[in-house]
Amino acid sequence: MLRAPFSPEKMFYDPQSCTVVYRSRMHKTRKRNFQLMHGADWLVQLCSHIPDRFEHLVRYAGWYSNRSRGKRRRMEAQPTEVATREVDEREAARVRSTWARLIHKVYEVDPLECPKCKGPMRVIALIDDKAVIRKILTHLGLWLPQQTPRTQIGPPTHDPPAQFTPVLTYHPVPDIA
Repeated sequence: MLRAPFSPEKMFYDPQSCTVVYRSRMHKTRKRNFQLMHGADWLVQLCSHIPDRFEHLVRYAGWYSNRSRGKRRRMEAQPTEVATREVDEREAARVRSTWARLIHKVYEVDPLECPKCKGPMRVIALIDDKAVIRKILTHLGLWLPQQTPRTQIGPPTHDPPAQFTPVLTYHPVPDIA
C-alpha cells in the first residue's frame, strides 16, 4: 500500500495504458523503488487517505504531522542556515520548558522561580542516582529514612467486638404498613 504524501514529482501517469507509476525509496520486501498500478487502483489508495465526513485525520508522523508542517513553514520564512539553527535552538528551549509550564499550570507554582528572591532559575543538572541523592540529603540533614512496619506473626492481641453497630449516614425511614 502506498503511503502519503503522494507528491506529483513521484508519480507518472501513462494515458495509453491507464497505469500510474509511483516512485519512492527502496521497498524492503519488494526490493524495488517503484509501484506500477492501474489508474482506478491508484485512486482507491489515494482516497483511503481522505477522512470520512465529520471526521478528523490526525498525522503524528511524516509529511503531514504538525512538527513537519511547522518546520517547513519556518524554513520558508527564514531560509538561511544561521536562522535555521536559531529556530532549532528556540524550539529545543521551548520543548525543555514544557514540563515547567505544565507544573505551573497544575500546581500554580512556577518551578523555575526562586522561592526566596523570586528570580528566574534554570536547570543545570538532573540527579537520579539514589546513592548520590541520599548523600546530598544526609549532608543537608534532610535524610529521614522511613521505618518499615514489622508484620505481626500470630493471632491479634485484642478481641473483635461482639456485635458490630453500623454508623448510619442517613436518617432511617420508619416502616409504614
